[in-house]
Amino acid sequence: MAKILIVDKSFAVGGIQTSLINMVKELKNKHSIDVLMFHNGGMLKNRFPEDVNVIEPCFFMRLHGMMAADAKKKGIFTYGMRILTGIFDRIFTNRFSIWFALLFQKKLKGYDVAIAFHQEDSPRATVSGFYRFVSKKTDAPVKIGWIHYVPGTVSFDDKKNIKYMKKMDKLVCVSHSTAKNFASVHPVLADKIDYCYNFHDIERIKTLSGSEPQVKFDKNKFNCFSASRLTAQKAIPRAIRAFAPVLRKNPDVVWYIAGDGSDRAECEHLIADNGLDEQIILLGSLDNPYPYMNQCDLYILPSSSEAAPMVYGEAMICKTPIFTSNTISASEMVPEAFGMICENSEEGLRNGFENLLSNREDLKSYKQNLDRYDYTNSGSVEKIEVLIGK
Repeated sequence: MAKILIVDKSFAVGGIQTSLINMVKELKNKHSIDVLMFHNGGMLKNRFPEDVNVIEPCFFMRLHGMMAADAKKKGIFTYGMRILTGIFDRIFTNRFSIWFALLFQKKLKGYDVAIAFHQEDSPRATVSGFYRFVSKKTDAPVKIGWIHYVPGTVSFDDKKNIKYMKKMDKLVCVSHSTAKNFASVHPVLADKIDYCYNFHDIERIKTLSGSEPQVKFDKNKFNCFSASRLTAQKAIPRAIRAFAPVLRKNPDVVWYIAGDGSDRAECEHLIADNGLDEQIILLGSLDNPYPYMNQCDLYILPSSSEAAPMVYGEAMICKTPIFTSNTISASEMVPEAFGMICENSEEGLRNGFENLLSNREDLKSYKQNLDRYDYTNSGSVEKIEVLIGK
């Protein structure tokens, strides 16, 4: 049994935090785990196991886990300090503010492994410093940094964070494809890079998928579903443009989209302009997308870029066939028996979707294969044991 410290930013809603919670649930009976959250708050906190210890850093480090809205709830002094820190970081980068905060942080001792589960962000982002915390304020003999993105698809130049990555003993990407890509982009780090797939809370997904949905799909229709932020990376407007002529040829097909974001207005205009109000339904944000995933005929992920989307595993757990654009890990994570991967372009989405709808017998085969498949975290558990040296 290893004593493990895991460092992350907060319990805010997000794929990284969800994966962390799932991993802790899976490993807590095998190892002694403490989780240090820069900000011990967020909507996902109620899903974190109560029998796992959550610790907090010093006040100045806590500022680097909070959004301004989080700090405002803590009072005028914390809010003011967070605002000033944010302004300073945008002007001068966060190098000094994080260095200053770490001066007030005592070193955490007695751990076998320390994991920075959130990567360093932009040098001008205030919510950052996880690798620096692990490298400077823990004495663990094994220090690991997680990487949840693909170089070139983030809004910052990750070359500026290489000096922090070098201080880790291992760097763990979320799929083999992303690890291979990261090593090719940053060959100086190649000997440190490995991978481990995200963990899923399988029983929770199965339970929630059996809940009653607010919107029941018409069983006489061919129902597609996506749960996604409506942001540039998720490329929902591109998919609407791609699918519009295909949907007009297939009036029995309905595509439900759960989620919200900056692209919502564009999506609404595209739906109206193409006369698809009855075939593309925006559901808005949903607390529980799994009943919709469970009752649909096809899950659609049309993103322009993804590292290792957790929704692939979620769809498989719900026994739902997948149609996805060819992002970096798609062919690795979506077996041919479970779905179709199309070219990552507007034309590729259109042609792939049209081909799939013209060959619906393939969907029956995908469904039958999924019905015989049981998703597990066993591979990820085994990989963790290798990474921590147990």
